[in-house]
Amino acid sequence: MMPHKIYAILAACLMTAAASVSAEAQTISQLCTPKVTVNEIVVSPKQRYDASQKAEPPLTDMGTGFAWPDTPMGVIKTADGYQFFASDGGQHARQMWQGHWVGNNKWGSVVTTAGTLDNPLGSGDPQDVSVSPNPDPSVNPNYSSYGYMGGGPVYQVPAGMTGAGNLLVTYHAELPNDALYAALGLAASSDSGLHWKDLGEIIRLNQSYAVGLDGFEIGDGPLVLSPDGKYFYLYFPDWIANGTLHSTTTTNVSVARALASSVLEAAFGSTRQHAVVFEKFYKGSWHLQPAIGGASTDLNPTSAYQGYLDIHYNSALQRYVMIISNDTNFAYAESTDALTWTVPTLLGTFGPIAAYPTAVGLGDDPHILGQSFYVYFTHLPTDGMGWTNGALRRLTLTCQ
Repeated sequence: MMPHKIYAILAACLMTAAASVSAEAQTISQLCTPKVTVNEIVVSPKQRYDASQKAEPPLTDMGTGFAWPDTPMGVIKTADGYQFFASDGGQHARQMWQGHWVGNNKWGSVVTTAGTLDNPLGSGDPQDVSVSPNPDPSVNPNYSSYGYMGGGPVYQVPAGMTGAGNLLVTYHAELPNDALYAALGLAASSDSGLHWKDLGEIIRLNQSYAVGLDGFEIGDGPLVLSPDGKYFYLYFPDWIANGTLHSTTTTNVSVARALASSVLEAAFGSTRQHAVVFEKFYKGSWHLQPAIGGASTDLNPTSAYQGYLDIHYNSALQRYVMIISNDTNFAYAESTDALTWTVPTLLGTFGPIAAYPTAVGLGDDPHILGQSFYVYFTHLPTDGMGWTNGALRRLTLTCQ
């Protein structure tokens, strides 16, 4: 064995050991003391209603209406401003529009809008796009079983990588049952979000699907590049199977990964577009548990908060930042290696229902945060009116 190979193996062993320690011990202190300086409405209930009247294709379910945003958002910067992506939780029944059959019998979609950070809906017509089935049904045999399929967090492929300029979206898919059982998958677009093709599931809970399960929210987070830039990380709360139908053994933060180059090659460089296998981080290893149904380690076991997870890199801190929403309270945590996290601190209570947080940077790349940044979220009152009085709100967070 050549010396450089020995060194490589030793380095890999040390990295694995470090990762194990990293995930099991809270050893870093928080650098940022985040302060919420602004809490404002950026899309009012009336603006949402007006958007529902001109969404393309026309909505067929006006009972739910324009249930947007029903996931965290994806945000990319364009030459003309910003492009936003988020699910409309209404139903888009199959219909003829502009000479083509569009929609399906699922709830959820990927809505594309063009606007500004102060007006994400902009002045144009929201483009309400369903995720189309993969031409190869073996890529996702569960596609026809979903009652909901919607997404928002997008990753735009940078120059020099397979599929440069194209988009990947993380979607949240739900199997129809008497509660909530969801999985995470990927879809691809080569035309700025006007069409999306399903690439298949990438993550499921350790608890397998069964009728009668407690409801459990797996969320819908963004793809995050690992510190070495080689892997896509995706974070989620997990339900560790316990032999019952009750979610009494759950994690606050779990993570799965796959080689970014493999993900992009399978999505954009293959004639059979598909998702590659992700693996969950478990007991210090990435190679013991598949992301579809495998077990996972809780990266933040002492956290008081569990729910929607939004993770981005903060260039001012040189750290990863996590925003957590449990539907009412928001919390904040940091990490240097994307595995060891500080114990989350409370940002505030923003409910009665405050869901789907999306942190957005104010520089050239909205995915990179700075000393100050925005956190968008869906605000719903508990007035019995459903989405009617729902709004998109925005916090301004500043590190002190």
